Amino acid sequence: MNQLPWQNMIPTCIKNISSVSILILVFGLLLMLPTTSINAANPPIEVIDFSATSEFPKGIRFKVKATSTSKIESIAVRFKIGLITTGVYEYLSYDPADTVNAELFYSTNTLAGYIPPETIIKYTFEIQDSNQNVYNTEPQELIYEDARFDWDRVSKDEVTVAFHGPIQSRAETILQVIIDTLKNMGPVLGAETSEPIRVTLYNNQKEMLDALPIGSAAVGRELITEGMAFNEEGSLVILVGGSMANGTASHEVTHILNHRAGHSIFRRIPSWLHEGLAEYGNIEPGYSYSYALEFAIAADRLLPHLFMQILPGDPEDIIIFYGQSRSIVEYMIFLEGNAGMRQLLKLHQEGTNMDDALMSVYGMDRLELTNAWRSELGASPYVPPNIAESKPTAVSYPTVEAFTLTPKAGGMTVADSIDNNQSTQLQSTSGSCNTQADNETEIGVISMFLFIAVISTRRFRRKS
Repeated sequence: MNQLPWQNMIPTCIKNISSVSILILVFGLLLMLPTTSINAANPPIEVIDFSATSEFPKGIRFKVKATSTSKIESIAVRFKIGLITTGVYEYLSYDPADTVNAELFYSTNTLAGYIPPETIIKYTFEIQDSNQNVYNTEPQELIYEDARFDWDRVSKDEVTVAFHGPIQSRAETILQVIIDTLKNMGPVLGAETSEPIRVTLYNNQKEMLDALPIGSAAVGRELITEGMAFNEEGSLVILVGGSMANGTASHEVTHILNHRAGHSIFRRIPSWLHEGLAEYGNIEPGYSYSYALEFAIAADRLLPHLFMQILPGDPEDIIIFYGQSRSIVEYMIFLEGNAGMRQLLKLHQEGTNMDDALMSVYGMDRLELTNAWRSELGASPYVPPNIAESKPTAVSYPTVEAFTLTPKAGGMTVADSIDNNQSTQLQSTSGSCNTQADNETEIGVISMFLFIAVISTRRFRRKS
C-alpha cells in the first residue's frame, strides 16, 4: 500500500505513541496554560479583624471589619451552642462602604434565647460580595463566661469548673465529686461521659440569680436555688456557698447523663425516672427524701408518682415524690441490674412508650411495677381511679358585680380590690435543687420528720 506524501513527514516514534500517551500529553499542556482562579495573595474579600465578646447575661457581641474589590452584599455569623446539634445563622448590620464595620448583638436574656454561662460557642463568619465571591473565616471558640466576674478554672478529663474568688479548693472538691459521679453512673446509664461538661460556681444567691433564665430567677427570689442543669448544652450552675453543694453537683450532673442516655425526640424522660436516677447517682444524698418516704408509707400518703405528668404542688408532696422516685429506681436496679436500666433508657430514646419499655425489660407495666414496689415496702397497693364511673361535681360560681366607688350589697369597691391585690402573696413550689423559706412548709416538714423519727429507712441492695 502506497503512503501519502504527508505521512512520510511523520517520525516513526510519533506513529507509535498510544492514545493514552496522547491524553497524558494534552493534560500536561493544559496545566501549563494560565488559569482564571483567584490569586490567593490578593483575594477579592479581605477580613481585617473579627471578634465575639461575651456580655453575659445580656448576650454576645459579634464584630467584623472587612473590605472587598466589589460591593459587599452580606456578612453573617454561623455558630453552634454547646453540644446542641442545630446551629444559628444571623446577619450582621453595617453601612455600605469600601471597608465595612459590621456588628450583631445576639440577645440571650430571653427565655427562648437563654444560653447558660461557660457554654462553648463555636462560630465562623461568612462574607459575600456582588461578584458572588464568598469568604469564610476559620472556626473559632468563645467561652460564654459571666462578664461580671474574673474567672479561674480547674479541669480534669472532660469536666471544667469555673470559679471566682478564693475558693479554688472548693472548686477542686466539686470537680472531683462530678468526676466520681460520672464514673459511678456511666455504667448504670450507658451514657456518653467523654463529652465536655462545663460548670460555673457562684458564691451566693445574689450572684446566681442574674445567671439563671428569666423564669427561674423570678422563682429564685422566693426560693433558694442550689443548682441547675442545662442538659442540651452540657452545663451546670451551682451555688457553692450552700452546705449541699457537693450533693447538688452530683445530682445535677446525673441529669445531664440521663438526657444523653434516654432523651427522645418523641417524648421527655418522665419526672419520676429523671429525678429518681439523679438521686440514685447522688454520692452525697441528704436524709430528707428517705425520711419523707418512711412518713408517706406510715401515713398511707404514697403518691401515684409513675402516673404523674408534673411535680406535685405541695412542698411536702414534692419531698415524698423525690423519695419515692429514688426508691423505685433502686428497686428496678435491684430487679434487673444496670443492664436493665440501660435497656430501658435505650428503648425510651428509640421512642418506645414507658409501659411497653417497662414490659420489655421488667415484664411489668407502670401499675404492676408500682404495686410490686409497694408490696416490697409493705405498703398498700395502688388502685387507679375509675374515670368511667366518676361523675362531674357541680361548681358554684359567685355572682359578678360591677366595681363601685361606694359600698353596695353583694358588690366590691375599687378600694377593696386594691387592698386584696396588695395582700396577695406569691406562691411557688420547690424542687430538688431549691429550698423554701416558708414557715408553714418548715413546720410541716418538721412534723413529718418527728412522725417517722423512730422508723428505720428501707433501702434496696444494688444488683450489678
